[in-house]
Amino acid sequence: MAKVTIGGRTYEVEVRGDRVVVDGHEFPVTVREDAGYLTVTAGSVPYRIQLPPPGERQSGMEVQVDYRPFTVQWEGRLGGSSAPRERAAASAPTGGARSAVKGAVTAQISGKVVRVNVKAGQTVAKGDVLLILEAMKMENEIKAPADGTVREVPVSEGQRVAEGDVLAVID
Repeated sequence: MAKVTIGGRTYEVEVRGDRVVVDGHEFPVTVREDAGYLTVTAGSVPYRIQLPPPGERQSGMEVQVDYRPFTVQWEGRLGGSSAPRERAAASAPTGGARSAVKGAVTAQISGKVVRVNVKAGQTVAKGDVLLILEAMKMENEIKAPADGTVREVPVSEGQRVAEGDVLAVID
């Protein structure tokens, strides 16, 4: 059992193999390594986690969870390898700043991505529909706020997103 502080909020965390218990609530966890980051799914919610290099991971480290910066501190033992630390860091991100990524297009409301119209590398003009977000039984067009090139689309069709989640990044 460990105490983990993320974004100024402290949680009791225990890693049990492919499950993590946060403040008494147990979540199944999977970790997938992608290009330069991890996709950690806790319960049914995926998080994009960017960590420092393995040799620099320690209590007090800076991480990004869904493009939001957090300082993660812990006391006690999280598990036998570095992976549980990653799982614990991703299991309960709350609070913190909205996207610190320049050019990020964020969700203005929680909902479900029903269609993605763009992909990384594609050129877009201001007003182009990037994706369709369904919220409260209505389809909302998420439009490019400016001309540019799509650097990343970290969401996919069928994915649920929360208010403030990054939907696309445009350079």
